[in-house]
Amino acid sequence: MTSGIHDPDGPYGRTVAQPAQPAGEPLPYYEPDERWSAQPRPGAYWTGVVVLAAGLTVTVLALATRVTSIVQTVLIAVPLALVGIGLERVGRGVGRASLRSVGAVVLVVAVVGPIALSLTSPNPAVIARPSAPVPAGATQALLRATLGGGQLRIDPAASGLYTAELRGQGQPSHQVTTDGKLAVLDLRAPVQHGLLARNRGSDWAVRLTTGLAWRVEVEAGTITADLNLRQLDVRGVRVEAGVSRVAVRLGEPAAEVPVDLQVSSGLVDLYLPRTAACELRVDGVSVDNFGDQGLVKQGEVWRTTDAPRSGGYVVRVRLSGGRVQLHRE
Repeated sequence: MTSGIHDPDGPYGRTVAQPAQPAGEPLPYYEPDERWSAQPRPGAYWTGVVVLAAGLTVTVLALATRVTSIVQTVLIAVPLALVGIGLERVGRGVGRASLRSVGAVVLVVAVVGPIALSLTSPNPAVIARPSAPVPAGATQALLRATLGGGQLRIDPAASGLYTAELRGQGQPSHQVTTDGKLAVLDLRAPVQHGLLARNRGSDWAVRLTTGLAWRVEVEAGTITADLNLRQLDVRGVRVEAGVSRVAVRLGEPAAEVPVDLQVSSGLVDLYLPRTAACELRVDGVSVDNFGDQGLVKQGEVWRTTDAPRSGGYVVRVRLSGGRVQLHRE
């Protein structure tokens, strides 16, 4: 005895004859396919939500202890807001109100953070005007300036080793030490942690003596820096900064001078005498005008094409994105 079932995939959608199950015999048993028999696991879901919320909380608290400026807060708030929007959309797609709630909280934190920082009062401003005479026997000097953010200007023609006006949200440290014939000048902004520490940055103006050979090292966050070193006997320059605008102005070199400028992104302006030899290498994505300033590219290095001269600048710029401009005066 047979029975017919309709086979839509068969030719012309015809009915295919199937043998009938004999009376009194049990129906055959088939193992269920695990792909279609998986049951929801609420425990695993809630464990994941709790772990996700804990991870996001720890991340936000860790960032809040490091971020002290509006620029840094906005740069972190944008990806955090995208995470919140993504979690809310995923929760809506799978019909989970709890996941949508986590996404909404993350989005609110990303929006409220910059607003809270902008409304909080900064620490009282402090103005320090340190200075020091040239140490006896010193023929070389090293300036190490460390500041979180703000503005930095370096000029020549100090009456002693240096004079400075350091404006900031806390008392800066300033110290002069000697190591043989080397005088070391350390200028450091106060360390501030936390979103509500409210560091709006420092505003520093430093003058250096022209009677010594100088090396200049600057470490900073987001700054606008103008290093006017034309009248100084410069033997080396190193700048490490975040999203910044940096201008370095150099005079005639007395030797081969290394210049290392590392900026995460921003604008870099380099001013050199037209008669100075220059070798320049740029790492990262940038816009430049080196060809317009008479430099020729040889491999990965741009060089001046003039006759060899004693001294010169060996410049390396590391920039993840932005613009590098050379000015030969």
